[in-house]
Amino acid sequence: MPTVLADLLEDIKSIEPLPQVATRVMQLSGREDVVPRDLVDLIQTDPGVTAKVLKLCNSALYGFQREIASLPEAGNLLGVQTLVNLVLTSCTGRYLRDYGYSDPEAALRLWEQSIATAFGASSLSARTHRSERNRAYTAGLLENIGHVVLMRFVPERREELQRALDSGLELIEAEKQVYGMNHAEIGARLARKWDFPDVLIDAIRTHHNPEAAYIDPDLASLCHVAEMATHTFHFGEIAGALPQYRMHDVALARLGLDRDGFLALEEPLRDELAKAKSILEIA
Repeated sequence: MPTVLADLLEDIKSIEPLPQVATRVMQLSGREDVVPRDLVDLIQTDPGVTAKVLKLCNSALYGFQREIASLPEAGNLLGVQTLVNLVLTSCTGRYLRDYGYSDPEAALRLWEQSIATAFGASSLSARTHRSERNRAYTAGLLENIGHVVLMRFVPERREELQRALDSGLELIEAEKQVYGMNHAEIGARLARKWDFPDVLIDAIRTHHNPEAAYIDPDLASLCHVAEMATHTFHFGEIAGALPQYRMHDVALARLGLDRDGFLALEEPLRDELAKAKSILEIA
């Protein structure tokens, strides 16, 4: 096994876990009998997460007529799955944005693009009636979590990666050549370490080749198309997005779209993302 790959596998093991409240919330949300009160009781054990969730509830995104002053009130208004997404958004912001990276600008760009992809996946799910929109949001938010490992542990190989890209390789192929594993596989292994549900692990692993998904191909397709929209339409505040990926027509077909239908998504997705900008400041 190449040294860099062996080191990466060790680095995945050393990444700090998500806060316990996030892991438990995700586990609880999979139960059929769960109600908002169950999640609220758990979330309130972490004051920091509680404060961020309340700030998000009172952001322009939701536009409630009055201030939401407590988590029980938020749970009753938003429901289980939206609460789950607020908790995950609050907790993953630390990894995608504030993790002591050598390139803070790249980290901020990753955070912005992750939020854009999450909202894009959710909106696409609602428009195409594929998968479930809250699950699509979660998968879109987390699909690029593998970049956390690459940015933190192997920044010194960025120049080698850029040379591979300059030679004409797509990013996924260049990562495999330089690191021995691409960010999608790294993210799936990190998600496994964090005890994510199998459906999310599968979507993270296959979001660049959704035809390989075996649990929910529609979810993987939503993740793929949403990320393509993020890059194609240049969503995000900072210029210099990661290189474009190859669009998989099989993903478009699963969502009932073609290339023209994809391009027609730009304006409605921009409207959707305009509502979500407040999240970038809070979470």
